[in-house]
Amino acid sequence: MATTCSVILILESFDVYFGKESVFLDRGLSVLVDSSYRDFFLTYPERVIVADFGAEFISRYLKANNLRDISDCREYPSYLKINFADFSLIKGLISWANHCAEYIEIFDESIAFTCLSAFSSEKQFGVFLFGCLKSTGAKVKTIIHTDLSAPWRLKDISSRLYLSESLLKRKLKEEGVSFSKIILDERMQMAEYLLSTRCYPISKVAKVCGYASVSYFTYVFRRYFGVSPSQYSQRSSESKILTHQGI
Repeated sequence: MATTCSVILILESFDVYFGKESVFLDRGLSVLVDSSYRDFFLTYPERVIVADFGAEFISRYLKANNLRDISDCREYPSYLKINFADFSLIKGLISWANHCAEYIEIFDESIAFTCLSAFSSEKQFGVFLFGCLKSTGAKVKTIIHTDLSAPWRLKDISSRLYLSESLLKRKLKEEGVSFSKIILDERMQMAEYLLSTRCYPISKVAKVCGYASVSYFTYVFRRYFGVSPSQYSQRSSESKILTHQGI
């Protein structure tokens, strides 16, 4: 896993430089840093505990937490820091996250999510995480998930990324994806998840996924998955019953 950002728990106080800024890190502080500062902290293993997070995890976190008004900016904060009253709690969370961040099991990922969410009260938290995404496609997906039901157009995304439409198209092409394919995949993945829960009528699923017409949503879903939304939901329900029965 290539590290995108890291949470650093300070075990012993010391001074560091972030660029030209001298910062005193007191014992008990937790610091969220981008990958460029990670190696520096690893030179002090007796003073810190480090939990690393990759781009895929950060992308999933941003989509799951649906942070609003995300857009690119000229400069991103290189670090965020917070202090915890309960030192042992954050130490335990970071230790867990350090072992679990590479995996996608629900329990393990929830621990890593909790560790990262400790910084969510910081004003620039969303901006920091968005800046950690180096892939243009990942940034496009994150912006789309701020409101999956919105009628996103290429120019809407390009303006958020401060790119021309042609440059955005080219960057996505270089990554082997397209704007239309990203939107389709993200909407269908959300539809698949919502239908599997059997908690929402198809009309609601269609609306959440950005389709004003249920019939058109059904047409697109069938082309994508090979079955209708109602058939998919039924199969998912039957599969859960068989799993519960141990068959």
